[in-house]
Amino acid sequence: MSIRPTQQSLYSLVTRGLGYNLSRLAHAQERVATGKEILRPSDDAVGTARALSMRRRLGLINRFQESVGTTRPVLETSTSALEEVSLVLRESRELMITGMSGSLSSDDREAIGQQLHLLLEKLVDVANTKIGDRFVFAGTETVNKPYTITSRDGKTAVNYNGNDQVQRIAVGFGTEIPINIPGSKVFGSSSVESVDLSGITGVKLGTTANQGEGFANLYFRHNATTGTPGSGITLVNGGDDDTILNNHSLTVDAVAGTVQLDDGVLFQIPDPSSAEYTDLTVVNNGGEEVHLDFSGYTGASSTAALFGEGSVSINGSVYIPIDFTETDLELVHPGNGTVLHINTTEVHRADAELVSFSGATDIFNVLAGAAADMKNAAGLESQEAVNRLELRYDELLRGLDQALKSLGTLGARTERLNSSEIRLETTTVNLEGLLAQVEDVDITTVILDMNQAEQTLQLAQATGSRLIQHTLLNYLR
Repeated sequence: MSIRPTQQSLYSLVTRGLGYNLSRLAHAQERVATGKEILRPSDDAVGTARALSMRRRLGLINRFQESVGTTRPVLETSTSALEEVSLVLRESRELMITGMSGSLSSDDREAIGQQLHLLLEKLVDVANTKIGDRFVFAGTETVNKPYTITSRDGKTAVNYNGNDQVQRIAVGFGTEIPINIPGSKVFGSSSVESVDLSGITGVKLGTTANQGEGFANLYFRHNATTGTPGSGITLVNGGDDDTILNNHSLTVDAVAGTVQLDDGVLFQIPDPSSAEYTDLTVVNNGGEEVHLDFSGYTGASSTAALFGEGSVSINGSVYIPIDFTETDLELVHPGNGTVLHINTTEVHRADAELVSFSGATDIFNVLAGAAADMKNAAGLESQEAVNRLELRYDELLRGLDQALKSLGTLGARTERLNSSEIRLETTTVNLEGLLAQVEDVDITTVILDMNQAEQTLQLAQATGSRLIQHTLLNYLR
């Protein structure tokens, strides 16, 4: 028995063929229109997973590139600020060198002090550089101004309000770059390299380690002068006006008509009609003073031993008596925790001794102290002012060196940022290429597929139209 197809089966066969070929053509046309091989996950499950992974990676790289773009102005602004800092410090260095000349008058030093103070204010302005609403030298406390100037009792100080934290940005997978240098690392250091004294009073350092920051003052006070000058001479006000400490000798030469303190210059014994006859200030080579009253002078020669009793303070308020035998006397500042150990055996003068904690001094207070020394509000002798300036000058050079090192650090970070940017761009291009291999079509191949699908559909349509026109009569024999 022969089996003949029914009209319904022919219709279904033609319909399925037309639908299949129409779907092939539509898919090919869609691929040509979009240029994509994968239009929906069902087209290629493995390819879709690979494409999603690469797109996630591209998204992260885009964020890295955005971070690089927003960071570059911060580094450029910081670099420009540090270049200006180095110029200010170089100008300050030249002024301090000029100020250490012994040929300057007090007016000249006053003028230099004013210039140094102006440079200090300029340096603070630069240290408060900001980009947008962020201060670049404040560590991570970028909202508030990192440096503020205060003045108390005629003394200028600059306070740091930021922190020591470093801001970082991600420029790759597991790779970060620091983008700032805290002001405490640029303008000051927390590492004490040495402790230096100005050498005015004769004090020396003890044997135990010291701790502190910046500059400190040791205040040596004259409490009393014991001993008799000899030849009927007495001490003015009982010696309260003297500045000698420790052992000294006073020599009166009646023949030459002179009086001498230690190995100092010879002072002529004043005429009884002179005002100095009742108050002659005799000074030795160390700057110590003894005030003498010649009202009872007998006209004889004599050599007398004088002893200056005294005390010392590290904060100017609490004084400790000195017995001039201590080789490691400990002084503790209750306000800031400074600890200093001193040798008092050679202390010979009552005055303020400048102490420098080298390497732990911020450059602002160096300039503020130098300006004060040049203005000489403390009434120092010329050489004493120079001695103090020399200590500050060393710290200025250290600060300039630190600023230049910070400038080099920023330059290295900028170069690293540029390298990271190039690497990110290269990675982006490579990933986009790989993504194109997975997602994009071969346009030549897909056009051929489309043409083939179109021709096949046309053939199916022609064949189907002939089949559907047949009736049962075509199958009767």
